[in-house]
Amino acid sequence: MAYRRNYFADGQVTTPQITPEAVTEDKIADNAVTSAKIKDETITGADIGAGQVQTQDIADKAITAAKLGDDVTLTPLPDNAVSTAKIQDGAVVSSKLPVGSVIADKIASGAVTSIKIVNGAVTAEKLGPDVVIGALGNGAVTADKIADGAVTELKLAINSVTAAKIKTGAVGSSELATNSVITTKIAAGAVTTDKILDASVTQAKLAPGVGGGDTLTMLPAPVTALDLAGITGTTQPATVDLSAIIPLNTKGVIVSIACINQSYTDGGMMAYIYQQVGAEYALQVMAPAVNAPGISNGGAVLMPVASDRTLTWIAYVAGNNSTELVIYILGYVV
Repeated sequence: MAYRRNYFADGQVTTPQITPEAVTEDKIADNAVTSAKIKDETITGADIGAGQVQTQDIADKAITAAKLGDDVTLTPLPDNAVSTAKIQDGAVVSSKLPVGSVIADKIASGAVTSIKIVNGAVTAEKLGPDVVIGALGNGAVTADKIADGAVTELKLAINSVTAAKIKTGAVGSSELATNSVITTKIAAGAVTTDKILDASVTQAKLAPGVGGGDTLTMLPAPVTALDLAGITGTTQPATVDLSAIIPLNTKGVIVSIACINQSYTDGGMMAYIYQQVGAEYALQVMAPAVNAPGISNGGAVLMPVASDRTLTWIAYVAGNNSTELVIYILGYVV
């Protein structure tokens, strides 16, 4: 029959020319049978190879309970049926969690960061006892609430560090400001010999009579304490201030006076020097009774001086004359 193929042109063999069951598997080309060539509802289970039906080939809701094997669990799942191992990582999203299902022990330590907290969500009752809101109450900040080293100089109020706050022995030389130890700060008997710098105790620092005896100091030249001219009448008692000449604690001075006659008609002048008013005079001198320039020196004597380092003088005048009185200091005793 092979020679007869040449009598058929392409496409000349139509369905009527093909006998029943003449088209065998060998006559069908690969991929020639499309979905349109398969009659609806003619494919049976026997025609489908094992494992050929994939998920995408199954219509939604096409698998009924009757199609499930004994090892397949029906929906809904029994309680506690889905273990952790059955859940894919990241599969539990927010929509899968019911309201209120995340309790405190499900939240890891440190998991709630600032951005996880809704503004205004942290109320006062949520705060621990060591969290302070608003103004601090009196006595609220106790010692254990203050970190070591937290109280700096700027945190201390003026005059807040009292003597009771300073640890015994804590104030050393470096803590004292220059000249801060004044007389009233030194306890009685605190200045011992080893506290005194060598050669620091001068004669002026010694009380009268201390040091084995009085010390006489002669001035290099006589110093004028008073020079008053034109005395024509008796004077009232007056004082001469010697503080610029003699030191503190001076006990006595070596003094000399002179009366200089400036003019004379009759009478005369007598000058006296006292330690103080009412005391016996220590030195007197009379002006010369001559009608010509003249001077009378009263010599030099050692006389007591007042504690305020002054001497008192007075001049008595009789008759008609004019006299100059000069008082000299030659030395002093301490």
